[in-house]
Amino acid sequence: MSVLVILMVCLLAVVAAGALAAPRLRTRRLRERFGPEYSRAVLGHGGDVHAAERELADRLKLLRGVELTPVDAAERELTERELARIQELFVDDPGTAAADADRLLSALLDKVGYPEKGRLGAVSVHHGEFVPGYRAARSTLERAQATRTGTEELRTALIALRELTLDVLRAEYPAGRSRAVRPGRITAAPAGPTPSAG
Repeated sequence: MSVLVILMVCLLAVVAAGALAAPRLRTRRLRERFGPEYSRAVLGHGGDVHAAERELADRLKLLRGVELTPVDAAERELTERELARIQELFVDDPGTAAADADRLLSALLDKVGYPEKGRLGAVSVHHGEFVPGYRAARSTLERAQATRTGTEELRTALIALRELTLDVLRAEYPAGRSRAVRPGRITAAPAGPTPSAG
């Protein structure tokens, strides 16, 4: 009987260790998947990690059943050429260039299959490290409609939009499901010249 008691104690210890490790593992996975969006969610919930993790889990649920389709080579090339054209336009018309980059990204997200409702959260599932820049770019473009926006702000917005566009272009989404392996940070040279503050 003492062997049975020892086995039961060992089994309970393993179960307890697993129960204690599971939340840490979940936190680590969410941090890796969402990047800076994890910290933003925690701050947005006043430091409540559990509430933030529920929100991030809801973002994952938002994409369940949504089929995200990778961009084919021809579409990728066409989009990269359009990005280069937009960057050249920036020199003469920064506001129009930034707005064009936003429209190009929106069209790309539509083509890939990201839902319009909750789009920012949905995009953060696979491209979390680029979402803070995307959010800031959208804010800049909204302000630009109402007031004069500086060239440097528009340049920063354009760069953020370009980075997310390139990341979406290079993403590989498994067929039939949205749980893609999150692509790494772009290390390739950008398509075309970096816009200058003009």
